[in-house]
Amino acid sequence: MTLPALARIRQIARAGDTLRAWRMFEETGLGASSAPDALSLKGRLLKDRGLRSLGGDRASLLEQAQEAYLQAAGGRPATYPLINAATIAFLNDRPKEARDIAGRILDILASGAHEPETRYWLGATEAEALLLLDDPQASREALERAMQAAPEAWEDHAVTLRQFRQILERLGRSPDLFDHLQPPPSLYFYGIIGLPDDEAEVRAKLESVLDEIRPGAVFGALAAGADILVAEMALARGARLHVVLPTAIARFREISVAQYDSQWGERFDRLIEEADVVEVLGGNAGLSEAAILNGARVAMGLALRHARSLATRALALHVSRPTDDPALAETEWRAQDLPVCKVNLENWLPARGGALDPASNLAIVASAEPLPAIAGHEPVAQVHGEGGEILGFADLVAAMSYAEAALRLAPEVRLGLDSRAVALEEALEASGELAVLLARAAPPGSICASWPQVAALDILAPRYRFESAGEIVTSLGDVPIGLFCRLTAA
Repeated sequence: MTLPALARIRQIARAGDTLRAWRMFEETGLGASSAPDALSLKGRLLKDRGLRSLGGDRASLLEQAQEAYLQAAGGRPATYPLINAATIAFLNDRPKEARDIAGRILDILASGAHEPETRYWLGATEAEALLLLDDPQASREALERAMQAAPEAWEDHAVTLRQFRQILERLGRSPDLFDHLQPPPSLYFYGIIGLPDDEAEVRAKLESVLDEIRPGAVFGALAAGADILVAEMALARGARLHVVLPTAIARFREISVAQYDSQWGERFDRLIEEADVVEVLGGNAGLSEAAILNGARVAMGLALRHARSLATRALALHVSRPTDDPALAETEWRAQDLPVCKVNLENWLPARGGALDPASNLAIVASAEPLPAIAGHEPVAQVHGEGGEILGFADLVAAMSYAEAALRLAPEVRLGLDSRAVALEEALEASGELAVLLARAAPPGSICASWPQVAALDILAPRYRFESAGEIVTSLGDVPIGLFCRLTAA
């Protein structure tokens, strides 16, 4: 039982959900374990908590983290816990201790008498020790060699680069010293419907942009025209395709693809087969302007999360005419000071299709218990049902702002959060059915949200951090979820 628990807690910690990981660590009894793996995980969790704290709490937690890693190493030539102990000492204003441990690590590595580890982590450990000894050039060369040994271990690279940036900041050196080693960026793409029969012009422009960006993963829908072409060209360059559709595949294909030309439908089908991930947003409202905006926000949020997980950049690529007003999605992307690459098509009219379904966006907060009225956080609709209380808000940020305020007032409350496009005549009881089921599944003191819909907060309100938490079994089927726990100072 211990190894699966360790792996699960480590995964949650790596995703950034520090409080939940620490609670699980204590609840499983691992805090009392003297096993090296458990002590190393304890050090990791204490370090994460310490770096989020201030003053004396920070120093105390980091000291405990350093001690846990040193205990994990014991008298063994275990470079992993030792390098973590060294870096924590450095970040905790103990530079001499850090240098002493770093020197010991380099001696162990030079002797070859170290515990087994991958070539990447041995090289990264050497690079980190050299950086702690303030030798950035040697550190850079060592990390380059390590990455050459594992060129596609991007998540491992991201862990290393994040740690190195912390050290560089404390050393007072440029944080971009290792930027050339960043994983390839994430790209959100969006374009106009339809393309000229001769795609040569747009292909030439996209080739130039994509060859410059060299994305590792691309996120967007697959409407006929620019979307499909960008996805095809990105796949041909080795990028991973993450498709986000605002409604059911068949409905999207009918309205946004097939009605323009049968060859678009064939290209759409091939991309669905080749995509790494296909996310289909729920709801009964069909394909509407509201659903399309939701899909764009989710795709943008997922692109940002992917970039953050790999410690790399996120960009947007928009294909449009020079006279077009910026799409709302582009405006929201720019509002976070994120870069946008524009590809303009001169003297060309986009294709026009049939009318979209009428719908509006609604964000829903639910609880099995009565919910408080909170000044400044009034819902646009509210119902009391046998299954619980349901509040409807005009947008996801307003709903999340209310939910966070409710958590402050009632720290043990269980909340469900859902966001969707709803038909104009749809009753709140029907729209809120999933949110009620999510509330029943939420742990005390948390918000359980529909996934990936809640990833839209990464673009709309990045201060709110949900973490993907698997699936729950409900009467509506298996539902992917994200969890939010309100972090305390420690």
